[in-house]
Amino acid sequence: MTQSKVDEKELRPVPQEKHLFGVSPDLVALIGLLIATALTYSLTFHFGWVYDDPPQIPQNPNLQWSRLGFLFTHQLWASTAAAQSRFYRPFLTLWFLINKSIFGLNPHWFHVTTVLAHMAATALAYCVARALLSDAGAALFAAAIFALHPLQVESVSWISAVNDPLAAIFCFASFLVYRKAHAAQRSRGLQNHGLQNHDLQNHDLPTHAPRNEVGHWAVAGVLFLFALLTKEISIVLPGIVLIDLWLTLRGEATANPRSLLPALFTYGTIALGWLGFRAWVLGHDPSVSVPVPWITILLSAPKIFLFDLYHVVFPVGLSPQYNFSLIEAANGQFLLAAVAGIALLSVAIFAAKRNPRSWRAFAWLILPILPTLNLRWMNQDDFIHDRYTYISMAGVALLAGSLYAWVRDRFPRQPLVRPLAGALILILASASAIQSQYWASDLSLFSRAVTRAPENEWAQLNYGSALTTRAKFSEAAPHFVRSYELQPGWRAADFAGFAYQHSGDLSAAERWYSTALQQNPDLAIAWFGLAQIRLQQHQPLEAAAYLKKAIQFEPNGEGFHYLMGTALEQASQISDAITEYKKELQLHPGQTVAREALERLQSSPPRQ
Repeated sequence: MTQSKVDEKELRPVPQEKHLFGVSPDLVALIGLLIATALTYSLTFHFGWVYDDPPQIPQNPNLQWSRLGFLFTHQLWASTAAAQSRFYRPFLTLWFLINKSIFGLNPHWFHVTTVLAHMAATALAYCVARALLSDAGAALFAAAIFALHPLQVESVSWISAVNDPLAAIFCFASFLVYRKAHAAQRSRGLQNHGLQNHDLQNHDLPTHAPRNEVGHWAVAGVLFLFALLTKEISIVLPGIVLIDLWLTLRGEATANPRSLLPALFTYGTIALGWLGFRAWVLGHDPSVSVPVPWITILLSAPKIFLFDLYHVVFPVGLSPQYNFSLIEAANGQFLLAAVAGIALLSVAIFAAKRNPRSWRAFAWLILPILPTLNLRWMNQDDFIHDRYTYISMAGVALLAGSLYAWVRDRFPRQPLVRPLAGALILILASASAIQSQYWASDLSLFSRAVTRAPENEWAQLNYGSALTTRAKFSEAAPHFVRSYELQPGWRAADFAGFAYQHSGDLSAAERWYSTALQQNPDLAIAWFGLAQIRLQQHQPLEAAAYLKKAIQFEPNGEGFHYLMGTALEQASQISDAITEYKKELQLHPGQTVAREALERLQSSPPRQ
């Protein structure tokens, strides 16, 4: 009688898990990782508002519970004057509102909750890795890569980017609940085929189909909806789910294509409903920031992907802005990027054929990057940001976890495998802690941007703005000029006019305000700036003419009617000046200078 072959792994004794105070070692290790993550980003707890934080939080008049309906029926930037209807993210604003209600407008606590959101996303990333890799050590290594990789710094150190961790939380949670729902569905299907309990256990399925299978699908759908309401990139989750389903079903003899229907119905219904409601909120013609030709987007896609992948492998020289030029023709640069992309794709396919589980990692890596290739919804020459890879780092983490498990199992007696993995994690954590320091203030952040990307007009513009807020007008002006030289536009010209005006160079200020008006004749703030210059030059009638233009384009502009009153008063048109002061107070009751001017004129005897 021939003896059946037995897998060598089955002959090994199963190690007994040792528990510490009733807590499993896996949980202890995960808690240790979360503590390490908190320590890595602990210095951010002392940071203030930077970049887009002020208009979204402390300066947002709609950030109050009485305006909750408004927040859910308007686009993200509806509270600003120059709003562009590109983003519908009510859960992000709701998160800010909750934080404001608990902590007030203290940015330090907002930073604490941002790090907590990243820690929650890390814990769920571990659960996803544990489910897909079936190895606790590999899952922990994957979660550590996700938590501590420097590419995550932008989303963890910047309050306004907290929608990345929040969207990841909902996506990961929805994915995990979907797998529970599908496991229950498979269990019920196999039971219908007459399998016994021990057969179900061999399929790694519950021996009794849970009664709340429908409930699991409902929860998965609701979590997906929450993710969509947090960030649009979550729309790729159904694709990840379908790839996971395909890999699950292809190895089952009893697999039925109808098994896809619950997932298709759940995620498809939610996605279509969200798309319809979002279209209603944004309008039928949402704003397009940059009319980039589609052929340029297609030609630039391989370069963008390679740029992101390079920073995954070599996370050095990170910055809030980069020097990045699009590819507008099928030139040598495109061919080089395309060849490199094809080579990497070939390696990925080869790896996935050897280990089909890799398809899941590639899905988490590639699909979340695809929406970021829609360059038409981004700012001019501002197409690359580290935060765009936040969820994709889950795919990188899964690949890293798979590689760790492969090396560890291939060299089981090599004592350096775990120490080297730990050293890598320590290096990444140190790099993240250092990189996070640039987000302490606008000045440090955009000083870094100008250093790393001097040819990026947004880096120059933002650094000039940071200097302006610190009244360093003479230092700020050249950066606005450089921004305009890189990409002519009204914003850089207007900012340059403001900086030169407040540094005392009125001729340069007038020249740049005029340049801004050539770019945008309806720019009220530039007309206002010219009026201020004329008042400084003691030409009140010309100032009044400019102010008339400013008020025409922005009737409720703060300070506009007050300055008109000042010009008319200097021109001895007292009754008209009183009217303008009253109008200013009617629009802006807190304008004390207008109130003082009005009281002074009303208490003064009439001029002869």
